[in-house]
Amino acid sequence: MTVNQHEFGLLSTEVELKQKEFGQNILPEKPRVKSISLFISQLANPLIYILLISGFVTFIIGDYSDALIIIFTVLVNTILGFVQERKASDALFALKHYIADKTIVFRDGVRKTIDTKELVPGDMVVLSQGSKVPADGLLTQINRLYIDEAILTGEIVPVKKDLSNEAYMGTTVSSGQAILQVTKTGSETKMGAIALQIQEKEADTPLQKQIKGFSKQLIYIVSTLVLLVLIIGIIYGLSTREIFLTSVALAVSSIPEGLIVSLTVVLAIGMQKILKRKALVRKLAAAETLGGVTVICVDKTGTITEGKMEVISTVGDNKQLAEQILLANDLDDPIVIAAFAWGKKILPDFVEGHPRIDSIPFTSEQRYFISLHEWSKEKNKIFINGAPEIILDWTNLSGQEKKSIQDKIDELTKLGYRLIGLAQKEVPLSKKSLDQVDGKKDLNWNGILAFSDPVRGSVKEALGAAQSAGIRTIVITGDYATTSQFILAQLGINLNKEQIIIGDDLKKFNSDELAEKVKAVKLFARTTPDQKLMIVNALKKNGEIVAMMGDGVNDAPAIKAADIGISMGITGTDVSKEVADMVLEDDNYATIVEAIKQGRIVYDNLVKFIRYLISCNISEIFVVGIAIFSGLPLPLLPIHILWINLVTDGLPALSLGLEPGEQDIMLRQPRANNEGLLTKARWARMILEGLILSAATLTMFMIGLKTSLAVAQTLALITLSFTQLVHALNNRSELHSLFSRKLLPNPHLLITLFVSFLIMLVMVYTALGNTLLKTTPVSKELLMLSILVSFVPLFTVEFEKFLLRYNK
Repeated sequence: MTVNQHEFGLLSTEVELKQKEFGQNILPEKPRVKSISLFISQLANPLIYILLISGFVTFIIGDYSDALIIIFTVLVNTILGFVQERKASDALFALKHYIADKTIVFRDGVRKTIDTKELVPGDMVVLSQGSKVPADGLLTQINRLYIDEAILTGEIVPVKKDLSNEAYMGTTVSSGQAILQVTKTGSETKMGAIALQIQEKEADTPLQKQIKGFSKQLIYIVSTLVLLVLIIGIIYGLSTREIFLTSVALAVSSIPEGLIVSLTVVLAIGMQKILKRKALVRKLAAAETLGGVTVICVDKTGTITEGKMEVISTVGDNKQLAEQILLANDLDDPIVIAAFAWGKKILPDFVEGHPRIDSIPFTSEQRYFISLHEWSKEKNKIFINGAPEIILDWTNLSGQEKKSIQDKIDELTKLGYRLIGLAQKEVPLSKKSLDQVDGKKDLNWNGILAFSDPVRGSVKEALGAAQSAGIRTIVITGDYATTSQFILAQLGINLNKEQIIIGDDLKKFNSDELAEKVKAVKLFARTTPDQKLMIVNALKKNGEIVAMMGDGVNDAPAIKAADIGISMGITGTDVSKEVADMVLEDDNYATIVEAIKQGRIVYDNLVKFIRYLISCNISEIFVVGIAIFSGLPLPLLPIHILWINLVTDGLPALSLGLEPGEQDIMLRQPRANNEGLLTKARWARMILEGLILSAATLTMFMIGLKTSLAVAQTLALITLSFTQLVHALNNRSELHSLFSRKLLPNPHLLITLFVSFLIMLVMVYTALGNTLLKTTPVSKELLMLSILVSFVPLFTVEFEKFLLRYNK
């Protein structure tokens, strides 16, 4: 390709004006938030406000150990949030490496190299093999140009470009040369639009929304109950100082300062368990969000199937087919790589003795590949591989012969196989180059290679597990609908017309129509990556919690928009991995389902330890409040309340967060999108269970009053501590009995309860404990009675669960 330099390029004066008008050719980047501002913003959470206030009050009343625990909790949460958000700019950094630093242009009639950021619309850019396209533009001159647009389209086969076609920033010239007239730069390019989308602030995850809602509920309920205790105490004539300190102790103990640390630990452990199953969760909250997924959107190739094409059948002479595929092959696509591997098996000792003279690469538009080879001293030979139905028309076969082969093609296609047809013809030695018409007549038919991408062995079982769990699976593929239907049929999924949408048809629907259509769809075929975002938005409009898989740069907006964005780890680009919530190490659909199972376990465990913490804290308020209202002395001193909070809140709650998971967890329907961590029904049960625990405690308190107030308060301390520890066993499941086979053992919890039990005995039966907690030793008979009474809530809650199961 020759270029008249004086006919191309902007003048320097024009460039200066355009640079002022359009700015630099760089990807748009939002101003980076200062680290200190980002750090402080992590404190903007109602639960953090509560913790800070309770930490301050705890410090004022001299409980320094609790104050330190609270401050540590806030600090850990803040640092984790800061580190997570600071990583948000990594996706943009990954995107930038697709942009070339230098570009060759014509300016003032001279060819020169400039910084890519200096490009402006109107610039004439020189492209050659290996060049990265520096901006969007129109091709004004070309010479057999092929551009790799995989980062935008996901298609690994280079695209043939014709005159006046467009080329896009970040794509790469595979072969040929061209002159590109720049039309769009910076944020106006396709790559710029992607950069803007991936920098949008992410919406709160369902867990983050629920924690905020739960925090507000907690503020109102705890504040009301503690204030009520304070007012009743004053009305009943208790010492103002004593009732104030008691109310403060209740307020501090009612705030579960272990919640955020336990939450962080449980999510982190959930991430580790998911990682063991070959999925890397990149964001803490995503470990829980996985458990709420209602729809999984996946690609077919490499996820449902193994992504490894193999020759499954042939039509023709195998040696002749193998010889052709070994010679005429650019090894630029998985299917032709598989063909080459098959050819080497047929002819393991094949040595190429026919050098290639010229070739025309395969493109998705023309659907064939041509190569010209030296063959003998008398002739050269042309080989053509491609879509068999196209090549068949160019052969010298009779009409009847063509019909017979076409019937075979139809038969193999219906079986879901991908096909390559092979043909060849001899040409004179004088033939030294190729053009498009060389392969379109007088061909000798060689035969067909039929390929299959085997379904992954684990997928059928995983699809069944997802279906049992009430999770829809939608396949989104660039492949033909018939091929995808055959693959899905192998997995027991037979589709009708209403369950399939072709990519081109998506343009026919507005957002409301598409939202209605996707309710029934199971397959989107012949789709482009940018259409994935439309599908995600339509599903989310219906209230679905969407897991979306992708691998290309152009998939990044859809991955980011999904509730759970998933990048393929083997074939995924750096950009798709950076914006994803989860990266699959094996690109396997079954891994997604297993990760969802672990996400459900994480959510279950969060509910378990939060219910446990709140019901225990409520019981403490009830014990003090009911006693005051009944005219009894204070059953617990402020130091007792703080001690119970220390012994029974932390480790037992954390141990509940380590539950192995209930065996029927994947037989339940997904939780409602708007369901909070603590529903009205859960609040009712927590209050009821708090009353049961307080009733057991007050029973022992009144028995102890027959001896002395000191013994009564010690018995109240022992009983409330023990009932709360036993109550941890109740919370191993909301529905299943503690003795059910559906609950697997949790050794962490048993060890924790035993250790906490021993610590409590030490504080009652040692001089140091008596001094620190103002306790007094009690008789063995009263201790045994206290332990027996502590088990009453266990059987009461077991009966409550029985009624729930019976009425379910």
